[in-house]
Amino acid sequence: MAFTFNRQQICQWIAAALLLLSSLACQADSLTATADRTQLSRGETLELQVRFDGQTTSDPDFSVLEEDFEILSQNQQNQFSIINGTTESYTQWVLQLLPKKTGSLLIPPLELKGVQSSPIRLQVAPRSNTSNGSEPIFIETELSKSSVFVQEQVLLTLRLNTSVPLSGLSSEELMIKDAAMVKVAENQYQKQNNGKLYQVVELKYALFPEASGKLVIPPVRFNAVMADRRDRFSGSFFGSRGKPVFLLSDEQHIDVKPRPDNYGPGDWLPAQGLSLSERWSRPLDELVAGEPVTRTIHLTAQGLMDSQLPPLIIDAGDGFKVYPDQPQLENNVDPQGVIGSRVESVAIVPSRAGQITLPPVKVRWWDTRSQQMRETLLESQTLTVKPAPGTVATPADPAPLTSDIAVTSDSVELHENSSDNRLLWILAATNLLLSVAVITLLILWRGSRKQAATVVNHEPNHEKESALFKDLCQSANSKDLPGFREALLIWAGSFWQRPVQKLSQVSQLANDEQVSLLLEALDKSLYSTAADDEVDLNRLCQRLKTLRKTRPEKSPKGTPLAPLYGSHT
Repeated sequence: MAFTFNRQQICQWIAAALLLLSSLACQADSLTATADRTQLSRGETLELQVRFDGQTTSDPDFSVLEEDFEILSQNQQNQFSIINGTTESYTQWVLQLLPKKTGSLLIPPLELKGVQSSPIRLQVAPRSNTSNGSEPIFIETELSKSSVFVQEQVLLTLRLNTSVPLSGLSSEELMIKDAAMVKVAENQYQKQNNGKLYQVVELKYALFPEASGKLVIPPVRFNAVMADRRDRFSGSFFGSRGKPVFLLSDEQHIDVKPRPDNYGPGDWLPAQGLSLSERWSRPLDELVAGEPVTRTIHLTAQGLMDSQLPPLIIDAGDGFKVYPDQPQLENNVDPQGVIGSRVESVAIVPSRAGQITLPPVKVRWWDTRSQQMRETLLESQTLTVKPAPGTVATPADPAPLTSDIAVTSDSVELHENSSDNRLLWILAATNLLLSVAVITLLILWRGSRKQAATVVNHEPNHEKESALFKDLCQSANSKDLPGFREALLIWAGSFWQRPVQKLSQVSQLANDEQVSLLLEALDKSLYSTAADDEVDLNRLCQRLKTLRKTRPEKSPKGTPLAPLYGSHT
């Protein structure tokens, strides 16, 4: 079958083809952007539709929007259809945007394959967070103080009020530069406002500015989904998700002052209240030389974090030594803020019998309520220490007698120019003989007392030792390692009938490899908070129970064991 075309028809077809190609080319070069609204309030979202008249697998550069908008969602769809000879081909993106600022904002031109969309101008009005009775949702922001000292606690309260059902409620994490922060409360309750019932979600934070100057608290965003009342299925299992809601709290400013000049040097502690208390591991009328007793001091401050509390100064003194344990720090919170605590335990070991004086423990702080400096202290204490079992307190040390002799010799030298030298020599000789006699008598008297004490030392009180060991094993089930250490030293002193002050002494006296390893683990655990450093106290008690079956043997001829501190002769 043959077709014939004249020149006029061919020219018409060519013109039509060129027109079609020109139309498709114009479509391919088209990129448009439209917003569902250009007037909105802060916290409200808008929908941006971007259309490219053609098929593509790439996206426009949407990063240019991120300076003034948060892109909450982004969807893409491709469309190609031929209807009645009419071809429609395009790619479309739908974005949900949340403005980051108020005022006049610009959606800048978007670019794809060498073509650009037109810019869109928006007006974003500030949103009032104060309800006038018509707002279904609003936020209240409250500060306990607008001016504080550096490191002083200030409370920030955020309240989300809603009179409509919300789901999926969440909030951003509060981030503040140059300030520490602790969340102290989160509550829900109801209240009436202009005759309307509101559900309230309240968040409260304790803030601690770390630098003087102006502290800026940025807005906090709350996200939720509000049921659409026009949709009867909204909120049901088969209904739509509802309308997204975004609310922002107001930005706040706090004037942070430096520490007062009249406070002076030392640790800066701005608190609403501060207290010191102490407790002892046993009554103070039972202190014995060489036996440790644990003193635990509690430092508590209202309006300060535990990390702000300084170490307590607890030094050794005349007649006693101190062995500090690792401090325990803790933060407790309530609607009034943070209550920081620091617990320090020290083992006090009296080195002699008699009276020892513990110095006072002082903490200076700034009262933020009365705006003045205060000082809290534990008064100094004078304690009476009993002699260790098996020791005797001598009425006088022979050393002063030597001093008396020296004085007598000095008096002789002062009078050696006297005319009666013979009489002086007789007096000096007499004094010397009397001194030697007194020293000899004292040595013999002390020897007899030591021998008597030795007899007592080797007749231990088994009932007392058994009771002490029972207490030791009971304390093994607790986590009080310093208390267990103290009980162990007391029992060891009773079992081996000599003062025991250190775990190394127990290891030496036990002379058992397993006991030595367990005591090393105990000593390490006393100064470590790691879980791997825990020691099996019950296993240690079981090993000591085995050793108790063989009591310490008496030394031959009643000779006492070598004393811990040596003997004075």
